[in-house]
Amino acid sequence: MDGQNWEHALIMVNNNLGKLDLKVVALGAAIVPIFAPGKLRSALQEAIDKGLSLEICSVSMAAAGLSEATPPKGALTKPGLIAISEARKDGFLYFVVA
Repeated sequence: MDGQNWEHALIMVNNNLGKLDLKVVALGAAIVPIFAPGKLRSALQEAIDKGLSLEICSVSMAAAGLSEATPPKGALTKPGLIAISEARKDGFLYFVVA
């Protein structure tokens, strides 16, 4: 998915929060909208507050000039491929990668 699909991803997340242990790993150009004020950031913060695990690719942040940007409260930053690899080791089978 690309950054234009965040609305769809959030619908899937919100429909499954509390039912499944969810983790979203955001990487590439799709990370940019996460840092903009507005509905997406508010919706992501609400989902994190309800239990969503959000990990944002630090390599993508650097490439987008967002190394110093503050992610949503509760979100983690680490290289995306490491985040995905660690999640697989933790038993996650499906990911929303945006």
